[in-house]
Amino acid sequence: MLNNMDIPHPLHPARDDNDDEPPRQLQQRVYRPRINFNPTSDFVFNERFRVRRTVFEEILGEIGEELEPDTNRSQSLSARQQILLTLHWLGNGAQLHVTADAHGVGKSTMERTRRKVIETINRRLFPTKVKFPNDMGEIVEKFHNIAGMPSVVGCVDGTLINIDAPSLNEPQYVDRHGKHSVTCMVVCGPDREFYFVSSRWPGSVHNARVLRRSNLFADMEAGWRPFPNGIILGDSAYPLKTWLMTPVHQNENDPAIIRFNQSHKSTRSVVENAIGILKEKFPCLNHLRVDPTYACEIVKCCVTLCNLSKELENPELPLPAAPLDLLPLDPEDEGPQLAQDRQLAQDRLQQILQHFQ
Repeated sequence: MLNNMDIPHPLHPARDDNDDEPPRQLQQRVYRPRINFNPTSDFVFNERFRVRRTVFEEILGEIGEELEPDTNRSQSLSARQQILLTLHWLGNGAQLHVTADAHGVGKSTMERTRRKVIETINRRLFPTKVKFPNDMGEIVEKFHNIAGMPSVVGCVDGTLINIDAPSLNEPQYVDRHGKHSVTCMVVCGPDREFYFVSSRWPGSVHNARVLRRSNLFADMEAGWRPFPNGIILGDSAYPLKTWLMTPVHQNENDPAIIRFNQSHKSTRSVVENAIGILKEKFPCLNHLRVDPTYACEIVKCCVTLCNLSKELENPELPLPAAPLDLLPLDPEDEGPQLAQDRQLAQDRLQQILQHFQ
């Protein structure tokens, strides 16, 4: 039976052996000082974020409301800061922690911000900025003014975007150079704006197969054209179609074929220049240290921003061409082509060759 001395009084709780330890000090949260996200110099702004201030303000107006934090606690990043942080990473190609340290944010904050902004740009802006224009007559005329090629609505080409070795299906991502990459196919116009992009295929996949598995191929084969009798120009890696013209390697001494090939080469160079500008504008595309699925989203975001810059800035940009890396036509990647289809493609080619007689 306990006596009264064994029962602790509510105002005088029983002591224990640890009462002699000093009380714990609550650690205060330390906030990093934010570095200026918005430099006053237009030159510094363009150099750091790879877009002009007018383009940034357009992006902020389009998606800023969705990015604004629900609370001001814990020094949450504003929509302006989130977009600038993402643009800086896209425009320098550095490792994630380098950009995070440069702006006084944590690496995890940088990662969450990057994913949120890229996802929002792709969902809100990509469908309206990366598409064939409504006024294709003007596009056909601009292509014709380059080197006299008629009825051109776009030029197609592929490029490789290097990535880290993925954990799943790693051998499929080893390209012909022995590096891990994803294959990116683009179609662009005479002003080097992108009309179509597909970047979800491993680096080992041939360019012709990427095109054949795309929605664009399905639409064109079904008879859709951005412009009546419009054609797309591609290099020798692609199959000849009624809507896809490639260089002619037969009877190359024929004057009409010589003029056709020269015109084809000069006109199709715009897509090589467009890819060069894209990688020059966003150096992160030289090597993405992310998984293949996320790499595709980053490519789409960069293409969207490149088109938006062209739309709002319209500057006379230098034209760095992408490294020339021609692929032979792989019969396995050409896909089944009926004799009737081949004949129709040859007939269409002859119609165009008559233009160069």
